[in-house]
Amino acid sequence: MAKSASASAAIVMRGVLAGIAAATIWSGWYVLARHGVTAGGLDPYDLAALRFMVAAPILMLLVRRVPFPMVKLPLALLMTLGVGPPFVILVGHGFLAAPALFGGAVSASSGVVFTLLGGTLFLGERLSRVQAGGIAITLVGLVWLAMAAGGSGHIGYFLAGGVLWAVYGVAFRRSGLTALEAVTTVALLSALVYLPFYFWLAGARILAATSQELVLQGLGQGVLTGIVALALHACAVADLGAIKGALFQSLVPAFTLILAAAFLREIPDPAEIAAILIILWGVYMALKYRA
Repeated sequence: MAKSASASAAIVMRGVLAGIAAATIWSGWYVLARHGVTAGGLDPYDLAALRFMVAAPILMLLVRRVPFPMVKLPLALLMTLGVGPPFVILVGHGFLAAPALFGGAVSASSGVVFTLLGGTLFLGERLSRVQAGGIAITLVGLVWLAMAAGGSGHIGYFLAGGVLWAVYGVAFRRSGLTALEAVTTVALLSALVYLPFYFWLAGARILAATSQELVLQGLGQGVLTGIVALALHACAVADLGAIKGALFQSLVPAFTLILAAAFLREIPDPAEIAAILIILWGVYMALKYRA
């Protein structure tokens, strides 16, 4: 009995550590994207190209097959729309003017809210009263943050990113693919569709960035965010369950705030911190309970 309890505690701890690590990487992606489009000499289209030109070959080496049956191509395209180049480009445009903490909070939290709503509309899931209340609290926090951070003029980019994330989430759950198959699908289709147009229109423009920035963005965009964070999240879900695993996404706004302050010197004021705390509370309530 003691050994069983000890093993169970170890599994829970492993899941918690994996979830925290995944949330940290997701938060780092927002900071990295903000740096890339403001100080790294790259634009959002370059970031999208780097992400999938690195992730696609690595993932295909791991999977070694077409990761989805052709009958599921429509869902595969929806997943690619959700977290493929359109997502990176939209959020990247938002970061041309808005701070990382603002974009990370709005995009991550709205992604959770829109995914819950999408599950209700398209998957037949039901929201409890507590979940509905959590969504309402999150919306209050988003409005407060937009007013406090002065980023309301750019909030549309990040809200659109949240919608795209929800499109991916709903399509993924309908597809029946594993997490590895899903991320490989997105990387493969993104590389096949986006990269030829990118190189045709942009040529070798990406090489204008420094080699250090290209390596940093390639590792951060393609390896850490595109592969490692997904594996960690899958581990958290396997050890803790889908609902508790999803809770770690609610840590992204707070982690983004910390990383943006540490690496970009974007220091939040008390009103912004209060808004993010409200968002965290709302997302936690929206994810914690099920009808």
